[in-house]
Amino acid sequence: MNKTSKFIIAAALSVVSAGAYAAGENIPTSRAYVDSNVATKQAILSANGANTAVTFPTTTGGTPGTRTINTSLGSSTSDTGLATTGSINTELNKKQGNINGTANTVVTYTGTSGGVSSKGVYSSGSAYSGQTSNLTEAQHVNAAVQNGFNAHLTCANQDCTLWNVNTLSGTYVPQPANP
Repeated sequence: MNKTSKFIIAAALSVVSAGAYAAGENIPTSRAYVDSNVATKQAILSANGANTAVTFPTTTGGTPGTRTINTSLGSSTSDTGLATTGSINTELNKKQGNINGTANTVVTYTGTSGGVSSKGVYSSGSAYSGQTSNLTEAQHVNAAVQNGFNAHLTCANQDCTLWNVNTLSGTYVPQPANP
């Protein structure tokens, strides 16, 4: 086989192999090749890392900018980077510690700057246990008042516009005024 026929076969193979990739398939290439082709369509962003955000240009047709994403905060007053919520929460937690509490308690002020305490909250599942300064939910107060009225007031007439007050103690069961 002569040199001319080898060249024609090689050229034919290169044309055939170039068409071997179907539309939409990934074709391996270099970043430099892609950047140079994209640069003919738009400006290439100068920074492109995992910790970089793209910002809108300040003018129409302007070049987009970039800002660093900070995963931790420092003491710089001129840093223009973007802070993550995790870095902000970490720094806030250093300013004020978490307030610990237990179930069925509320946080109360102690009268001392920065000091907190707690008070118990009455619930049907737990009594006061001798605590006279605990708090009571409105629903429990309402139920106690209603039970008190029901146990100590009886209807004195047919339409219950008049009431009798029970002053007896013990196991008194109210009876209707007009049986």
